[in-house]
Amino acid sequence: MVSGGLYRGSLGELRKLFNTLRVRGYRVIGPKLEDGVIRLRELTSFDQIPYGWGDVQAPGTYRVVRGGSFRVGPDSPKRFLYPPKLELFRIRPDWSVEYPRERFAPTAFFAIRPCDLASIAVMDRVQGTSGDPHYLGLRGELALIVENCVEPGDTCFCATMGTGPEARDGFDVAFTRLGDDLVVFRPGSDLGVELLSCLNLEPADDSTLRTYYEALREAEARARAPFDLSRLPDELELGLDSPVFKEVAERCFGCAGCNMICPTCFCFDVIDEPLLEGGAVRYRVWDGCIAYSYAEVAGGNFRRDLWARYRHWVLHKFAYWVRQFGVFGCVGCGRCVTWCPAGVDLRDVIRRVVEWVRSRGGG
Repeated sequence: MVSGGLYRGSLGELRKLFNTLRVRGYRVIGPKLEDGVIRLRELTSFDQIPYGWGDVQAPGTYRVVRGGSFRVGPDSPKRFLYPPKLELFRIRPDWSVEYPRERFAPTAFFAIRPCDLASIAVMDRVQGTSGDPHYLGLRGELALIVENCVEPGDTCFCATMGTGPEARDGFDVAFTRLGDDLVVFRPGSDLGVELLSCLNLEPADDSTLRTYYEALREAEARARAPFDLSRLPDELELGLDSPVFKEVAERCFGCAGCNMICPTCFCFDVIDEPLLEGGAVRYRVWDGCIAYSYAEVAGGNFRRDLWARYRHWVLHKFAYWVRQFGVFGCVGCGRCVTWCPAGVDLRDVIRRVVEWVRSRGGG
């Protein structure tokens, strides 16, 4: 089997791939229907993956329905690789310092979407290069099994961001479900070749390839935003004075939910919690730049206005991140659109700012 080739198999072979990972000792994390929401959870059985269920997503709207295809839910790989609350150390009553002894079991993300795969590559640029030991410990034992999207949702714009609907690199195995019992597999690494060699697959024939590429072309046409990336960082920086940000702030609650739901936001705070028996525990917790407390310092708040904090978040994702890390901080997953309680659509905000800039001869 040649790495990178396309192979066809049945749904039973996909099940066998799942079981192979479990037999090899991997903790498998994948989509699971839980309390009416499709979350990322540890899976013990292939049947826990909610195939046969779909979701409806729109600005400020999410619900699970029978039939169709599900997309990303509120969880992303960040929840596991960069957890929302992480113990850094604890101080004992005798003032000794105790650091947690972490064991990083081999972990496989199974059936995650290409946008979430891309978010891990972005995190590699941030948490990885910063030397975050927890992140690097998990990342070193990670297998990535990604499912390509053939039915993107109404809030998806991965094609615009260049992160989907087909995974291009960075995975161990990519698979695409093209029917009730037809799955196309592609290995992306030596581990992927090894895993697929355990399955009963055959090279994809011409008919399968035509179906495969046509499905992905149609998905790519749907998963687009009303803007392009060619000059976007510069145009957004020229739009610092755009009234659009103040108009958005009239609807925004400032809850920082978009920060928390984003698969790449990495801002954090450090808190100390006292222990009843004496001493304390220091934790790293997620924080969000849209929250008022994030920009608060001893002398006041250097982004007191909500519109300024929202503007900072947009510029960080689509301009500052590019300057700092060489990639966009957004992967087009659409979570911030779906899970915004006010229904603010980031895609529309960017479109309006760009139009404002161009109407004044910028861009």
